[in-house]
Amino acid sequence: MIITKDILDEKVPKEILPTRLDSAMNLYSNVNINKKSGILVYNTNPDTWNTLYPFYEQKHKFTMDNYRFEKENITYRELIEEYQKIYHKIYEIEKKNAKSVRIKTLLDEYKRTFNLKSVHIGDELLPIFELKYSKSKNVWTLYYFENYVVDKIDDLDTLLNQKIYDQKILPLDPNIKELDGVELTSNIPYLLSLQQNIEKLKSNVIER
Repeated sequence: MIITKDILDEKVPKEILPTRLDSAMNLYSNVNINKKSGILVYNTNPDTWNTLYPFYEQKHKFTMDNYRFEKENITYRELIEEYQKIYHKIYEIEKKNAKSVRIKTLLDEYKRTFNLKSVHIGDELLPIFELKYSKSKNVWTLYYFENYVVDKIDDLDTLLNQKIYDQKILPLDPNIKELDGVELTSNIPYLLSLQQNIEKLKSNVIER
């Protein structure tokens, strides 16, 4: 479940209190080509997940297993605040992953993955917190998604013709939950439901 503004002050049910923390750096590309427009999404692991994702940085993210929150009777707002405190202390301060470092890491992996030379981020989109049951770990996990949108790519054709992942163009429509029978990861429709994100995606469109 996405933690939305309207539930921030509600109590988290004890049976879904997370014991694992996770994160992802997401990079969105909004393209307009051949009368098709929308964000690029990828099926990065069809054999295991078979789900469409934005591009995300896979090797240098913050995770923590067997975490115990300071109290059980906690609101979603307090859940996020405690996550942010731990994230800042351990990931940003102790491991020296300031935002500028994280962005460089994200861009470097994006360029390396798709054989691009130059990519520039235009805007930061709104972050997302999601509470989700992790099948791979068999625990409830609190995910933090940091989201950015690209505004310049040196070779759009190279990106569009990449063969590493199955790639689709998703219209900027929050009501779409799957493409060609493959489900979208749940944070994408939510991201597209926020007008501020739509405005930034549209202002950073990449065209031939």
